[in-house]
Amino acid sequence: MSEVWLNVGGRGVITARLESDKVYGRTRAGQPVLYIALGLQLLPAGDQRQLNYTLIRLSGKVQTQALGEFASFEVEPLALVPNAQPFFRQQDIFILLDRERVEHFEVARAGNDARLQIDLTGLVSSQGEPKFEVVRSQSGQLDAIVPRSRWVDNVLSPWNVLKTKVIEVTFSDDAAGENFRKAYASVEQAEKHLASGEYKQTLTSLRIAFEGLAKDCGFPSAGKDYFDSLFVSVHPDKKEKAREALNAIYKFMHLGPHQQTSASSEPVINRQDARFALILAQAAFGYITTSK
Repeated sequence: MSEVWLNVGGRGVITARLESDKVYGRTRAGQPVLYIALGLQLLPAGDQRQLNYTLIRLSGKVQTQALGEFASFEVEPLALVPNAQPFFRQQDIFILLDRERVEHFEVARAGNDARLQIDLTGLVSSQGEPKFEVVRSQSGQLDAIVPRSRWVDNVLSPWNVLKTKVIEVTFSDDAAGENFRKAYASVEQAEKHLASGEYKQTLTSLRIAFEGLAKDCGFPSAGKDYFDSLFVSVHPDKKEKAREALNAIYKFMHLGPHQQTSASSEPVINRQDARFALILAQAAFGYITTSK
């Protein structure tokens, strides 16, 4: 939990509280929205607590160490008054984003916990002088450290970032379509591994997706024979090249099971490798489901 205090009349009487489990992903007109359930406590101001005031505006800047400021927000007009009895009221914050900024943030996050800093600014009106006062945090920024598992499940998943496909994948209603649908669950698991920074597991899940397809079709494993069976009715030249392309993609997935260590002679899998493999797998599924 992180707290900051905003001064009114020289006293830190407005407290803003941010907890990591109050950060969620939402969508608005198809665009990603970062939703934060902020806690606000307003106490009377002045030396004798005689200064009445109203918080009428609240805005903020969202930053990360890697990106600097990458988003901002302004809450709809407010009319919040202090209460002599301390309590925290919930103030909803909606931060509009876009896919490009989400991607930049995800690259910078690199599969780790999500770390956000929020710089708050408020505007209050009062019966004293000045009648309007801009209030800012006198104790730094609000810090939110959202564990990567929670970020993946509660923020990225509602944004549908993990389900955005490079190419449309259509499953037929027959038994073959059910096999593809079942195998694609491993591709979706690979998407979550990528978001969690588990790059080796990303490739492993993709390999399992292809192997599951092959076994459901009666083949001992994925490979040339299985891929050849997908194109029995097409021109031999096209069949050969399609089989070779799919087999090459499948071979790339075999980088996954190796032990990950920079001191080893085995290749180290990074985010770029895992993302490339995921795009290849999504494209391959889109191609072979259409060909069925």
